[in-house]
Amino acid sequence: MAKPKLKDLKTYLDSLDEAEVREEILKLFGKLTQVQEFYAQELMSDKERKANLEGYRKKIYSFFWTRTGNRKRPSNAKLRELISNYEKVSVFPSEVIDLLLYRVETATDYAAKLGRMPEASYKASHNAFKKAVEMIVLHKFEDRFRDRCEEIFKYRRSVEPWYLELMENTYIELFNA
Repeated sequence: MAKPKLKDLKTYLDSLDEAEVREEILKLFGKLTQVQEFYAQELMSDKERKANLEGYRKKIYSFFWTRTGNRKRPSNAKLRELISNYEKVSVFPSEVIDLLLYRVETATDYAAKLGRMPEASYKASHNAFKKAVEMIVLHKFEDRFRDRCEEIFKYRRSVEPWYLELMENTYIELFNA
């Protein structure tokens, strides 16, 4: 059977009355954890959402540092998965951007304190930065996140020059597009 398209879903939903649509949503909520997490985000207060975001930030931090402040070897795949999981359930793009920038800030700080990090980690950090900047431009959050993006460039003498140059070029290209 071919994978249904959005058009097929819309046609199906149009064929249902309001009570039936409600039942469909309740059925999805009962069966799928991702739907439960999405509605949990939707129904959270601002305070609860901020606490949830802070929990994800702590998880990112724990990929780089132990509780005692010793360094770890971060897993780029697990970091991507963590952010992807948050992105799937997040209601607000600004919170996803915040998490992506936090990931970049933490990685850059890690590289500065260590004096280096594997090239794959630099590239993964740049990819997260690029995604964040693309989302910032798409949602017109330039004024809200500009200072945070530019703050990352302060590590000029502490990390690989090509890394910051790549990120600055991405920043300039996307912000000025």
